[in-house]
Amino acid sequence: MAGYDFLKTVTVLEVAQLGMDALGGHLADMGARVIKVEALPGGDPVRFTGEHALGGPDGVGLLHLRWNRGKQSLGLDLKTPQGQALFRDLASRADVVIEGLKGGALERLGLGYEVLRQRRPALVFCAISGLGRTGPYHALRSHAVAYDAYAGLVPADVDSPPPAAHAFRPPSIGMQAPGLFAAVGVLAALLRAHTTGEGAQIEVAAVDAAAHWVPDGVDAAANPDVCQARAGFLDETGRMRHWPRLAQYVTRGGEVLLLEAFARPTWEKFCHLVGRADLLELDRLGLDDATYHARLRQEIAAILIQRTRAEWMAAFIAADISAMPVNDPAALARDPHYLARGNWYEVDLPDVGPVRLNGTPIRLAGATFAPAPAPGLGEHGPAILGEVLGLADGEIAALRACGVVG
Repeated sequence: MAGYDFLKTVTVLEVAQLGMDALGGHLADMGARVIKVEALPGGDPVRFTGEHALGGPDGVGLLHLRWNRGKQSLGLDLKTPQGQALFRDLASRADVVIEGLKGGALERLGLGYEVLRQRRPALVFCAISGLGRTGPYHALRSHAVAYDAYAGLVPADVDSPPPAAHAFRPPSIGMQAPGLFAAVGVLAALLRAHTTGEGAQIEVAAVDAAAHWVPDGVDAAANPDVCQARAGFLDETGRMRHWPRLAQYVTRGGEVLLLEAFARPTWEKFCHLVGRADLLELDRLGLDDATYHARLRQEIAAILIQRTRAEWMAAFIAADISAMPVNDPAALARDPHYLARGNWYEVDLPDVGPVRLNGTPIRLAGATFAPAPAPGLGEHGPAILGEVLGLADGEIAALRACGVVG
């Protein structure tokens, strides 16, 4: 059972691992039947990777539970002629094939787009990989941290070790972005295929998705002759002018709050709320930027330390002043806004018990997001081969006996 039913008539055949599972995960969340083809004997390594394990130190990983939820698993040896024949038969009945491995992996097995489209002209084939199929780096193996480094999203720092497990670590854009971009491309291609019968071959590389994430990053660097700094946007220290009005502050009790009073109307509301109309004139005293900003930050800090974060949030909501709690994951899990938005769904996992998991940010009016848990390796193999390909029990047993199907 997938999350919603938008794509309930769509069948997806997925060969993917690790972060590239996200594309099939997005489609499964929207209701597609996603048949996850897993290599034997171990299957997708994401099952038992990641910092956290459930039920024990060698338990299932949270990344598997998110990216593979709602899918069906078929263990299949694609290096054998029988396994390749079964894959071609499944692809001839699918709407989408996902290659979420090193670029060109299925083609090297004789299962690429040009082969599969002969039997299914309307097939949408999406290759999603780290480095793509072209370019001087395409043959390299790659990992998540490489995508953000390549795209200029993390600073060069050869002296500091990676942050400790409890420290803040920025999320990997290169892991999250390619699945989203690929989902948009697949859905657009599906719409055309259903209208015209014309299939498509789509490619998304994680490095390209990461490079695309910051719109004024590489674009500005690529146009140095015509790109100029906007006058008055930054102060002489390189920060946004009036930056203390858009900054983090400690509140009473030690919790941190992000004040968002950068816009003049919001700043005026803040000053009137706290009884400090004099702050509205501080920038007109002829102070240099550094002195002005240091004094302004000191004044705001002295104000916000007087109440708890919850008290400030209540006051700001009532006065229509923008602010936001600065949460760590533990605080987010109990944040009232997060809880009120219905972000959780629950599953009962074997050997673990009831678990609350983060759902999809997509909300469907009148529906509750409640996907099936991520499958066990080969859990749906017999059902898939019987229902989709019409194989008899004896045929399936023979395939399992010779190790083609797990």
